Amino acid sequence: MIDRRSMIVAGAAFAAMTATAAAQDTTKLREDLMALEKGSWDFMRDNNAPGMTAFLADDVVLIFGDGKRYNKREMLAMMTEFKLTSLTIEPTYAVRMITPDVATLLYRVTYTSTFKGGAPETSKVISSSLYVRRDNKWWSVLYQETPIK
Repeated sequence: MIDRRSMIVAGAAFAAMTATAAAQDTTKLREDLMALEKGSWDFMRDNNAPGMTAFLADDVVLIFGDGKRYNKREMLAMMTEFKLTSLTIEPTYAVRMITPDVATLLYRVTYTSTFKGGAPETSKVISSSLYVRRDNKWWSVLYQETPIK
């Protein structure tokens, strides 16, 4: 007969294995979502509208540090007048799982850009990107920047 202590030890071992697997899954998701996020910055830099179209969900909302808000159609139109000239993403980014199919990626980024041929502006922001998994693909549904000093 299995005693109570053996059951507790077995339960604790199972919990530890489950926690380790979850941590590995979160680490992989963190890297996968950051790769997508970096790709979206590349789309902006390269003015790659087809790439950005495939990255953004149809119901996406993007809110930039200056308070401007864009939907997908508006963002794709804005890209034609936007030029990204430099980008630095700090390596301390994090992912927060909300559900198995919803996650938020948080990171700090400094970028320099021009809009409509204006003077270059450097922005240092905390970025938050909300992703949802639909049909086994991660889509960007919300991007939001908060300026920092």
